[in-house]
Amino acid sequence: MKNVILNNKMYRYTIHENKSTDQVAIFLLGALQDIESVTHFSRAFSETLTCITVEVPGTGYADPLAPTTTIRDQSQMLIDFIEHMDIDAAHIIGFSYATAISVELCSLWSGVKSLSICGGVPGIPSSGIHATKKMIASTMQGKSEFAATFIESLTVDNSDIPRSRVIKKAMQKSISRLADERIQMFFDNSVRLLVHKPTNLDAIQVPALVCAAEFDPYVTTQVAKSFSDNLRNSSYIEIKNADHLVHLQHPDVVAEALIALASSSVNVEQRLQTLTS
Repeated sequence: MKNVILNNKMYRYTIHENKSTDQVAIFLLGALQDIESVTHFSRAFSETLTCITVEVPGTGYADPLAPTTTIRDQSQMLIDFIEHMDIDAAHIIGFSYATAISVELCSLWSGVKSLSICGGVPGIPSSGIHATKKMIASTMQGKSEFAATFIESLTVDNSDIPRSRVIKKAMQKSISRLADERIQMFFDNSVRLLVHKPTNLDAIQVPALVCAAEFDPYVTTQVAKSFSDNLRNSSYIEIKNADHLVHLQHPDVVAEALIALASSSVNVEQRLQTLTS
């Protein structure tokens, strides 16, 4: 685990290195996620290329941000980190909340090689507006109430979803134990998303992949497919028997989907090197 302070803001990050290629993935997190909770994915992605998992300010355990800070501001903060790390190009992989930051990054930084997203669209989806308002309100009622509302808003009762009850129970318990600062961060990020509108969505030409869960009540398959269709060079993948906690219900499937574009790029690179050696 590494920390760096840029422009008086603290970032947290890890580097899982892959020495077989110079290509890099920047992995960004969803609401209430932190680097420690996504280690499985960081390690899985590093089997293909070097994976840099980042908590930009306003996410994870990085420094909180003022509610007036915009998604585009957060994306610029990510560029500050990218420049500090001297990264010329990277594949961008993100969960949920990170979608909005990733999409803005595509219009701010020319180094994006591909964009892979799971469980998110660049803003609050139409299917999630009411749930977002409920979750925001529940942050004022206590941690237990917030945890219960969070799980209720993002999941469904379906016996076909593997380990659903166990996962929901464990996550609700974990959320109810979060520090007040993390819950306040969720509140501020939700407000940020409610007022956010993506810029230059039509101009994104890099290869993209949008991954959605079959029974996600928050980012429905219809909303996710529409987002994918609005990108010029995008593929859409639907993971069966899953809801918004798809990354916990089918971690290996999600990891394989999100690394597919980067893997293709690395394979091409290595094939070309073989042909010219």
